[in-house]
Amino acid sequence: MAKNVAARWTALLPVAWLTTFTILPSATLLIAQVDLADVARVLERRSTREIMWFSTWQAVASVLLTFVVAAPVTWLVGCHDFRGRHTLRAISSVGFLLPSIVVSAGFVALLPEAAEASIFVVLLAHAYFNVAVVVRVVAPRLESFDARLIWAARSLGAGALRIVSSVWWPALRSAVVSAAAVVFIYCFTSYAVVRTLGGPTRNTLESDIAVRAYAIGDIGGAVVLSLLQIAVIGTVVVLARAITRGAGAGVRRTRVALGRLTKTRRTIGIGIGIVTTAAVLAPLIALALSSLRVGERWSLAGWRAVFSGDFVGTTPPLQALWTSVRTALLAGVVGVALAVMMSHAVTRLGRRGRWLDAFAMFPLAVSPVTLGLGLVVTFDESWYDWRGAWWFVAVVHTIVAFPLAVRVLVPSWQNVAPSLRDAAAVLGASPSRRLLDVDLRLIRPAIVTALGLVGAVSLGEFGAASMLSRSGAETLPVAISRLLGRTGDVVRTQAFVLATLLVAACLAALLVVDGAGARTRHARGVSRALGR
Repeated sequence: MAKNVAARWTALLPVAWLTTFTILPSATLLIAQVDLADVARVLERRSTREIMWFSTWQAVASVLLTFVVAAPVTWLVGCHDFRGRHTLRAISSVGFLLPSIVVSAGFVALLPEAAEASIFVVLLAHAYFNVAVVVRVVAPRLESFDARLIWAARSLGAGALRIVSSVWWPALRSAVVSAAAVVFIYCFTSYAVVRTLGGPTRNTLESDIAVRAYAIGDIGGAVVLSLLQIAVIGTVVVLARAITRGAGAGVRRTRVALGRLTKTRRTIGIGIGIVTTAAVLAPLIALALSSLRVGERWSLAGWRAVFSGDFVGTTPPLQALWTSVRTALLAGVVGVALAVMMSHAVTRLGRRGRWLDAFAMFPLAVSPVTLGLGLVVTFDESWYDWRGAWWFVAVVHTIVAFPLAVRVLVPSWQNVAPSLRDAAAVLGASPSRRLLDVDLRLIRPAIVTALGLVGAVSLGEFGAASMLSRSGAETLPVAISRLLGRTGDVVRTQAFVLATLLVAACLAALLVVDGAGARTRHARGVSRALGR
């Protein structure tokens, strides 16, 4: 009983935080900014139907292209065991972990100007981002697939189509549908990619929300579009859960060593690894090289301009970098502290903990642009007019990254053996002492991982930051976007320089995550061993 009371208290602050900065802004948008006239006006407009159609079909096309691009590396990583397998899986995940504005800048640097503002480039960038989703979700199911089911089906006379429909699809349905739903949601709510690579004539619901709210001042119309977007996302989630219910047959770890395969398959595997690595690194290399070119000539003018103060724009580049780093540090400390409290409550409160876990995932249903709009509308008067405060962007980033941090920390809390706490209690340790010396010590690597993830998300977050950043105090992604929107070779080179700096900062944060992840796996093993 005492444990439950302590867990309830630890849940109080994160619940209050999410309620204040997520539920309250969403409710304010719905109640104070929308009336039936706005709903009718927006839904009857032809442009709304066109934007809705574009958002939907490009998301579907992006899902299909992502699966086509990800299929070879997913097959290689999921069905085979070979030296460098974990490295290849990590390389395939790089695009997903980098800021969207950086990847957009990378594609601008990589492709000729004639290819910019092309829908195919948008789809290609979406596939680049989301290959990691397919690899991370589908490959583990391939690892556990029981190949004996196929042998049994063949022995009973089943043909190839029958094996696919009766063996492969039931086993992989849950993973494939889940990955497709996640990719669809990310592409449907795409903002930075469409804004940078799609050209001025193409808008998703997400980008049109920003245009209506900040360029036109149509807050009511923007809110209606936000609600429409949330409804679509909710429908996709419900359909995905319905399709995957009861799925998951034939789970058995049966990876085949790559070295035992035929020479032809080994060659194919090597080719897949080379092509995947080259495709992932190409935009980043192009970005770094473009930062060293002004027009058609090699030059360090862009780097000199950034570090000498001879810049274009309202925010000095180094100040934008410092603003991003400062925001990421604050978001990391506050966000991880709240996530530690929430994840502790989730693992201690049983059925109520499951409700808390679902509540912690609520920010995933609200896009960053919609969240930023809600915060602008809600906190715009009296003593809580915080829109111009630099730390308010960090508050938004804690909300955006909160579900990721909770998902990282919950398994670590669950892997702490109860017998360790019991042993500490027998030795006279107080509850607070057990928390500090047993629980937090064992989950410390997971805390570092969560800190790195929140920091990386904050460094690269663009949607909400573009809503809340003020002139002269912009974050690095916002500064990059504004430079890419201007003309001139020097200006574009400065954007590439800032994007290169942002890549370096994000990779540093992700290296922290990777190192902490290895320590987390070691800590889990120690905890289980001691628990036995």
